[in-house]
Amino acid sequence: MVAPIIWGGIALGGLFLGGRAISEAGEAAESAAKLAKWTAAAGALYVSYRALQASGALK
Repeated sequence: MVAPIIWGGIALGGLFLGGRAISEAGEAAESAAKLAKWTAAAGALYVSYRALQASGALK
């Protein structure tokens, strides 16, 4: 008789923690996207700088 109540509590706890994990994964994905965007911007800036150096426009 007590076992279904215990298993129900475990199931509800699992759903709560699963939802929280999904939320954390979403935040991590958003942070990774921001990092990729800034990495691409920094890479483009570096390539532009090196191209200007190679052309003699910058010393």
